[in-house]
Amino acid sequence: MLLSVIMPVYNANETIGDAVKSVLQQSFADFELILVNDGSTDSSAEICDLLVKTDQRVKVVHQKNQGIAVARNQGMKAASGKFYAFIDSDDRFDRETFLNFYEASIQHSDMTMYVMNFDKVYGKFNVPKIRNKDRVITNNKEMIQLVFTSSNVAFYTWNKIYHNSLFRDIQFPEGKFFEDIVTTYKLAKISKKTVISNRIGYHYIRRSNTTVSSSFSPDYYDIVTECERLYALIKVDFPELQHLGLQKFLESIISAGYKLSQASESIIVEEFQKRLREDIQIYQEDIDEDKKVPLYYKVGVKLIQSDIVRYKDYYKKNIKLFITGKQSESKDEYL
Repeated sequence: MLLSVIMPVYNANETIGDAVKSVLQQSFADFELILVNDGSTDSSAEICDLLVKTDQRVKVVHQKNQGIAVARNQGMKAASGKFYAFIDSDDRFDRETFLNFYEASIQHSDMTMYVMNFDKVYGKFNVPKIRNKDRVITNNKEMIQLVFTSSNVAFYTWNKIYHNSLFRDIQFPEGKFFEDIVTTYKLAKISKKTVISNRIGYHYIRRSNTTVSSSFSPDYYDIVTECERLYALIKVDFPELQHLGLQKFLESIISAGYKLSQASESIIVEEFQKRLREDIQIYQEDIDEDKKVPLYYKVGVKLIQSDIVRYKDYYKKNIKLFITGKQSESKDEYL
């Protein structure tokens, strides 16, 4: 079998139907769909069991609630495909996604990773990313640059299809809410041939209650710890690119700082504000010395340390516009 599609499912009874439909109605049919019910407390488990009876390509794995990373790892254990694709239970694949991937695999028999373009869906509106150029990457340093600098490639799990050999010594880290950051870096580093397509293959549905868009919680601080790990890795693997790791780390600090600045006062919020300032202090010398870090970030970091209330307004007026503008309007210098 060519492709195993892995879908973690947790309390998704309102969205799983459309997500599964987008898989089963693919124009290319040589795949299996593995639903991993992660201890759902709604009717998702029953829906998964019913779907198995409707299509022989569907399998289901039930586990107690352990999070998306464990669900993905369990899905790979049950998979028999040469390649793995991942989809969240509230998103959709484009109908031609698997066919486009298959054609790329025929043209490049030694392909180890396939990267598709995607759009973000806000209600009835689709917002496409800047189109990638069709290209083939065989240089690991170039691939890492794209992961950091191209918003079409980025650190997402779901816009990529992976040869199963890439996961021989790699798993998603259990208990992490941003489990794909370091994992994507590790996979990109060892991919021998990556094919990047300009075709939109994945529809990411934006919802207001997601981990990324919700208000601050202690779990959200994972973004800082995972980006800190990422920075440590790139300093060793690609020292000449360490400024990219530092900027990604600062983006995580800026994001966590904004959520903390919005949160109601509490002992937990005060603890994480203090922790954030301490984490900044550890890397203050790196921040000061790196001339490639945008000035907006440096000012924002200073405000987090001195006056997080003022930082909230600064973020809205300056940093947020800079980040969103960079991701949605500017051209990618590596494409």
